[in-house]
Amino acid sequence: MALGRRNLLVKLCVAMGVVALPLLVAILGYVLPQLRAQLHADRVRGLRQAVETAYGVLREYEARERSGALTREAAQQQASALLQSLRYSSVEYFWVNDLETRLIMHPHLPTMVGKDMKGYRDVRGRPVFVDIVTLVRAHGEGSLGYEATRPGSPEPIPKESYVKLFEPWGWVLGTGVYVEDIDREVAAVRQRILVAVGGALVLAVLAGAYVSRRVVRPVRALAAAARQVAKGDLSVRVEVRTADEVGELTLAFNGMVTGLREVVAALVEAAGATAADAERIRVSTDGLSRTTREQSESLQRAAESVQDMSLHVSRGAAAARDAAEAAAGHGQVARAGGMAVDQASRKMVEIVDVVERSSRTVEQLQASGRATERMLQLIQAVADETRMLAVNTAIEAVRAGQHGKGFSVVAGEVRKLAERTHEAASQVRVLLTKNEADTAAAAELMRKGTSKVNEGMGLSSAAGEALARLLSGVKELGERVETMAEQNARQSASGESIAGRIQALSVRSAESVSGVEQIARSVEDLRARASRLQELAARFTTPGPR
Repeated sequence: MALGRRNLLVKLCVAMGVVALPLLVAILGYVLPQLRAQLHADRVRGLRQAVETAYGVLREYEARERSGALTREAAQQQASALLQSLRYSSVEYFWVNDLETRLIMHPHLPTMVGKDMKGYRDVRGRPVFVDIVTLVRAHGEGSLGYEATRPGSPEPIPKESYVKLFEPWGWVLGTGVYVEDIDREVAAVRQRILVAVGGALVLAVLAGAYVSRRVVRPVRALAAAARQVAKGDLSVRVEVRTADEVGELTLAFNGMVTGLREVVAALVEAAGATAADAERIRVSTDGLSRTTREQSESLQRAAESVQDMSLHVSRGAAAARDAAEAAAGHGQVARAGGMAVDQASRKMVEIVDVVERSSRTVEQLQASGRATERMLQLIQAVADETRMLAVNTAIEAVRAGQHGKGFSVVAGEVRKLAERTHEAASQVRVLLTKNEADTAAAAELMRKGTSKVNEGMGLSSAAGEALARLLSGVKELGERVETMAEQNARQSASGESIAGRIQALSVRSAESVSGVEQIARSVEDLRARASRLQELAARFTTPGPR
């Protein structure tokens, strides 16, 4: 962390250096040269003003010459004497030479007055007076820079002079000043600028160190807390020490951790409730599967019983026909027919018993169907609750942002599983509705079969009594036996129809078993996903109750 703090301070220093360095370069490379040029221009302007002042003296004496008050020679002598005594800035003076480079007047070189100055050169070998004459011949006036030695000093010093041609007399009036003080002023300004920039940089570095200290410590605490949250510890809390943006960031971080803690707690509770509901659904579907399987087996046995009943009825019909044929032949056959009628009566009793058992089986099947309907209602209710729970979980995951992405995926899968459970329950409901209709039809057919069997029993009893009372009525008995045979045939057909319907009901019951097993598998998948959700939530550590 100390490395991070140093990095921030270095970055601040580099940033300040990036800002200060171009500024310093601009000051040293542009502002100072501009300042020196401005100071030089000010000096030249001051020299020009001084020359203009002295130039007025020449004009005054030239005017006296023109007025006749003075001769040229007298005017020139008086003007030269006056210029020789003129001073400005306490020590600065004027000189005069002509266009032939002859020195007319110079306060500091009296021995050179009247001499040709063409051979006079500065310390760099420049012919100063030749250049002065060349300048005024070309422009009339102007400034000229060269180097000269100050009296009492052997070192060459830069000097700036301003000269102007006085045409009436052919004189060149000039004055000059040493300009090394310009360099001193520029150097002093440069020194002050460097000191100011250095002080500003030092203050900026100190301020940057203070700011980095104020920023890095809270950020370092936030980073450590964020690493704890990344490891699953939601009990962390960062103390808010400032009221600035860093403090606001700390408050926002604490609020985020609190929100995550609430989301995880809600997910743990929801996952536990989902797992418990899934377990209850699994138990219910197991019971429903067993009940439906038992229903299917009961229906299969009922179908076999009805088939046996139909077989017995068919046999009874055959016996009745044999009895009728025997009755038509002779009385012995009639007696045999009577015995056959007795046998048919016994069979009828058996048929009635079988039909009654089948009817009770069908009633049990109807009761089981109603129980199955209630279980399906429970499954659909649980599926609806699971779907709502998945929606709530998805909403909470969206609130959690990036940390809740895994929960959002699990919630989506849970919602899809709940929808598949609801659809499977609806399909089972449709099958049960069909089974209930078929069961009701089978019950009605069994009631009709029972009625017909009872009628057959009545006819068989009547036939037996008729045989007992009157053997001579064999023909009539044969006709009645024939009628009984026809009724038995119809009963046999009804029994076969009932058997077919019961068989179809058994097939649909088997389909119901398959649907219930599919629901059980879906519920098991839901329970597994709820367990996975609990495992994900268990990765986070939340503070205990306070």
